[in-house]
Amino acid sequence: LIGILTALALKVKDLSFVLSFAGATMGNALIYVFPALMFRSAVKNMDGDVAASLKGEVNFAMFAAVLGVVMGAIGVKMALDAL
Repeated sequence: LIGILTALALKVKDLSFVLSFAGATMGNALIYVFPALMFRSAVKNMDGDVAASLKGEVNFAMFAAVLGVVMGAIGVKMALDAL
C-alpha cells in the first residue's frame, strides 16, 4: 500500500483538486450531515415523552444536514470547475 501511494505521489503534480473535492464532500459530511443523523438516531432510541419534546430539534438538525449536502454540492461543483 505504501509503495502504491508513493508511486502515485511521484506521478501526481497538483493535489489541489483532490484536496478541494475531499474537503467539499467529507468536510461537510463530518460537520453537518453525520452529527444530524446521529442525533436523529439517538432521539429515536429514547422514550416516547423525551423523543416528542425533541421533535423540533430533530427537524432543525435534519435541516442543517440538508443544508450541508447543498453546500457540499456547491463545493464539488467549484472543485470541478477549477479543473
